Amino acid sequence: MRGRPPRYCSRACRARAYRMRVADRSATDTRAGVRGEGQGDVQAEGPAKSQGEGRAEGQADIQGVPGAGTRADPVADARRTPESTETGLSEGPLDQPLIVRTAIELADRDGVAAVSMRRVATELGVGVMSLYRYVASREELNDLMVDTVFAERPLPEPGPDGWRAKLELSAREEWALYRDHPWVSHLVAVTTRPPIAPSLMAYTDWRMRALDGHRLDFATMVQIAIMIGTYLQSAAMPLAHEAQAARATRHTRQQWADARQDALHRTLRTAHLPMVSEFGTEAFQASEPENIFEFGLQRMLDGVATLLDAARAAGDAPAGSPAGPSDDGSGIDEI
Repeated sequence: MRGRPPRYCSRACRARAYRMRVADRSATDTRAGVRGEGQGDVQAEGPAKSQGEGRAEGQADIQGVPGAGTRADPVADARRTPESTETGLSEGPLDQPLIVRTAIELADRDGVAAVSMRRVATELGVGVMSLYRYVASREELNDLMVDTVFAERPLPEPGPDGWRAKLELSAREEWALYRDHPWVSHLVAVTTRPPIAPSLMAYTDWRMRALDGHRLDFATMVQIAIMIGTYLQSAAMPLAHEAQAARATRHTRQQWADARQDALHRTLRTAHLPMVSEFGTEAFQASEPENIFEFGLQRMLDGVATLLDAARAAGDAPAGSPAGPSDDGSGIDEI
């Protein structure tokens, strides 16, 4: 049997099919050329005409009726009737925000590796091709997911006073985002081609504005802003790995470490690791991702402070002095 099963038809499609069947039955009882009242575009010129030419003339209107016309292209059909699904009519309207939110909830629950167009469609109870009407590809879905979660944590305007307080605030906000959605670091840290996500880019722009007016050239401000983001993403990677391990083993990091104590002691007895052998509870706590984040953030900001002090000293020194600006008046020779 050609054509799609009746369950794929919309209500309007089923109504047109019903009218067609009524027209065919009427045509067998009337002479050729008589058009039944209310039979639409079906011309009843005898059974052959109704079942042949009449069906061909109306085939665009009855795609999906068994035995009527040819099978429609599935992609075009999904874009034409997005409410159609593999299991019937979906409940409620399908749109891009709903698709993105469903993908985010799926990633929060099962990790970003579990997110696919087919899996999202299953969560929504719709056919997978229906999603492509609103999201062109998995890459675009990734971008939209990242943009959505960063949009949930916009940075304040104008923010606290001072460049250091601003940069620290932006770092803590981004870190909190990675705690809530550990999978985000996988999407933004494992590529040199970052997501096209305006809300993520807003963090870079905000950090550069925090540094503006401190005698740094534009390229250096870009480097500092990206350095902060890169540090946060790499520091957050263990959060994602820990969430994945916890789902797989149902054990916390502490429980995992406790279970491996005997193996660790055996390794330390046989290997020459004088510093690692001193590793105890205090060191274990220091190695927690949260504490690594805090330690690294302060050291990084200390480095930025040193850079700004050097730029300020170079700009304040008399022209021609060893610490003075270069001949081109840039304020700093090279960073």
